[in-house]
Amino acid sequence: MKIYCTRSELNRAINNVSHSIPTRTPSPILEGILIETKDDRMYLTATDTNMTIESNIPVDSEGDVSFVIEEKNFANIVSKLPEEEILMDYNHEKNQIKINSGKSSSTFNCFSADEFPRFNIGEGKKLILSKRDIKNLIRKTSFSASADELNGVLTGILIDLGDGNLRMVAVDTFRMAIYNAKVDTDEKMSIVVPAKLLGEVSKIISDDDNDEQLFMEIVDNKVVMLFDNNRVILNTLNGNYIDYSRIIKSETTIKIRTSRIELMKSIDRAAIIASEQNNNLIKLNIEDEQIEITSLSEKSSIKEMVEIMKDGENIEIGFNSKYMMDVLRVIDDEEIILNMSDSVKPCIITPLKGDTYLYLVLPVRIN
Repeated sequence: MKIYCTRSELNRAINNVSHSIPTRTPSPILEGILIETKDDRMYLTATDTNMTIESNIPVDSEGDVSFVIEEKNFANIVSKLPEEEILMDYNHEKNQIKINSGKSSSTFNCFSADEFPRFNIGEGKKLILSKRDIKNLIRKTSFSASADELNGVLTGILIDLGDGNLRMVAVDTFRMAIYNAKVDTDEKMSIVVPAKLLGEVSKIISDDDNDEQLFMEIVDNKVVMLFDNNRVILNTLNGNYIDYSRIIKSETTIKIRTSRIELMKSIDRAAIIASEQNNNLIKLNIEDEQIEITSLSEKSSIKEMVEIMKDGENIEIGFNSKYMMDVLRVIDDEEIILNMSDSVKPCIITPLKGDTYLYLVLPVRIN
C-alpha cells in the first residue's frame, strides 16, 4: 500500500515524537514509532510510557494501515533525503516498509502495531492557554525543580489551578520558582508533572504564532496537551508537594529596587571567579544606594558595584552565583525587587508591580 507525503512534514513529525523515545529500554517496541494512516492523515506516535507524543501530517494514502518502525535509522535517513515527495510503500505480507525519494530507496522491517502500548484517556478538566504562556510557564520555573530522583515529587513542577489562575511552582532544597498565567476557567485542582517531561514539551511547541491556542486537559493521573497537530500525554507524579504558600507569605524587612540587567552582568562576571570555589560563592554588601558584589579565590578576586534604591537596613549576604543567574536570566523585566530580612533568610525576587512571578533563593553562609 502506497503513502505519499512531503519530506519536510514527515521529518518534522519524526523529530517531534522522537522526544519520547527512551534512551534505554528492555522493550524493543518502545524504540519504534507507531505509524497509522486514516482519512489521508498519517499519525506518528512514540512513547516511553511516561510521555506519549502523537504528531499528524497530511498524506495521500491508498487506504488505512498501521505498523511500527524502528526510530533511529528511519529518522536519520528521512532527515538526509532530498526535499522531494516521499513514497512509503508498505508490504503487509512481509511487514516491511520501503521509503523512496528521488534516487534513494531504503527498506525497513516493521513490528506489528498490536504490540505497541495504547493509552485510553477519558474526559477531564479542560483549559485553554496560548503557546506563549505555556512556554513561559515551563521556561521560567523548570530550572528550579530538583534534578535528584531521590527527591521524588520535587523533580516535578506543581500545576496549581484555581480562581482563574494557572500557577506553576518548582522547588528544590535551595530555591523556588513561581510563575502565574490567567486562564478562563473556575476549575480547581493541583497536580505535579515531571519537569523533565515538560521541558521536552516546550521544545516541540513551535515559536511561530505564539498567540495560537494550546488546549490542556487534566485527566486523573495524566495531563494531555493539544497544539500544532500534536497530542502529548504526560504521566503525573504521586506524593505531597511542599506548602509553598507558607513560604511566600513570609515577612521581609529590606526592599531593594535595582536594574536586572546591571545586576545580572555584574554577577555573571563575579561568577567567573566564584566558579573556582565549591559553592560558587559571591558576597553582596548592600549599603545605602549600592550593592558591592565580590568574589575571592586562591588565584584572583573581583569587585562589582550596582546602583540601587533601598528601603531598610544595610546587609551583607552570600549567594551561590549560579542560582542567582538562573533566576535573573529568565526574568524579562528591566527592574526587579529584592526582598530580604537578614543574612540567613531567603532572598525573594519579585516584579515592581503585580504578582506574575516570585523567585526565592536561599543564601550561603559567609565565613
